[in-house]
Amino acid sequence: LPPLMRRKITMLVVPLVCAAFTPHPITVRTQPVSITVRMTLQLTRRQALDTAQQLGMAGLLTIQQSVDAVGENGPFELTIQQSELLANLASAPVRNIIVTGSSSGVGLAGAKLLTAAGHKVILACRTQAKADMAAKACMEYASNAGAGEGPATGTPGFYSMRRSGGLATGAECDLSSLRSVRAFAKGMEGKPLDTLVMNAGVSLNVGDKTEQRTSEGFELTVGTNHFGHFALSELLIPVLAGGSKPRLVVTASGVHDPMTEGGKQGGPEKWATVGDFSGLAGGPYFTMIDGGVYDPDKAYKDSKLCNMLFMAEAARRYSGVATVNAFSPGLIADPNGFFRNQNKLFASVFNTIAQTVGVAESNDFAGSALAYLSVDPNMDGKTGGWYDALPLGKHSLSKHAPSAEAQDVRKQERLWELSSKLVA
Repeated sequence: LPPLMRRKITMLVVPLVCAAFTPHPITVRTQPVSITVRMTLQLTRRQALDTAQQLGMAGLLTIQQSVDAVGENGPFELTIQQSELLANLASAPVRNIIVTGSSSGVGLAGAKLLTAAGHKVILACRTQAKADMAAKACMEYASNAGAGEGPATGTPGFYSMRRSGGLATGAECDLSSLRSVRAFAKGMEGKPLDTLVMNAGVSLNVGDKTEQRTSEGFELTVGTNHFGHFALSELLIPVLAGGSKPRLVVTASGVHDPMTEGGKQGGPEKWATVGDFSGLAGGPYFTMIDGGVYDPDKAYKDSKLCNMLFMAEAARRYSGVATVNAFSPGLIADPNGFFRNQNKLFASVFNTIAQTVGVAESNDFAGSALAYLSVDPNMDGKTGGWYDALPLGKHSLSKHAPSAEAQDVRKQERLWELSSKLVA
């Protein structure tokens, strides 16, 4: 960052971060560059919004305005509160579950809750070492009810239920390598499987100018978030079909929809759209699905739109075999988690302000949403649903319609056709 911007951020953020963890007014001395600044303040929601505006984080302001306009009850078919997400985990019939991307964040939090609730969980991670470490963390969480700490934050009183018999096992499955995906699927043959959670995802630095590639040559974001999971689901559907009330759960995001505040950030050129698939139709070495110039922010949004198109088409194709639903974990701007590839300073500032403004979610909440969709009896027989983390920051999951493009049946079919050819 330029020196002037670094100084501006330091002057604004040091008291912001300190105040976020201090309930009383504080005096802070900072020494950015060659000047000394003295500030005394008690951070309020208004000050956090002002700080966001001064730092150019207009997105948080428009998001909050949207939340204030919608209020507590949006135009939703159904809203499931945090307590309901956790209520039946330990009383639901024991299920055999695969969770991809479970070495950290949402996936690990969900796997911990499922293990503690007595289910059998396979943590499919990029490396065996990461998978083994995550499985160990799940078993430790399951064996210690303690004060009912949250699986990610350690917040007391989050989830204290425990059922014996829970088992977490690690396995290597790198979604950016079809060879790894096929090897993992091969190892699942003959094993019980009731729920497949397609949770792994990558979001590259928005400042990247050149695309990265998967082992097969796909652009890395779409290759991991869509193609890896598409191949995995097709390979495992015969195994899943033999399970009890089989389910497939997709971790998506509200940014697939340009009409949401998160989806419209960056302007129309960054909005999610697969267009006419001109990029993808050209083969595995595409840069962008719609044939456009590489943009890592748009690539991520496009990958989430692919998740939604896949979910809808899979719900039709797998009808009578498995249910398929998608959910959003909400805004979790963890600089050491999902935002790990972004500028660390920006990510830390964004995370702090998002939490103070009241639009952020936590891995604890998102993990409970993942667990709910994986095992709760209330989801038996329900398919083709989009469960969003709304209202923002309220720790609830609401069912509503996805974007107009995500509902385009022809695009759902076309993505499936192209994907089948590219992963064959």
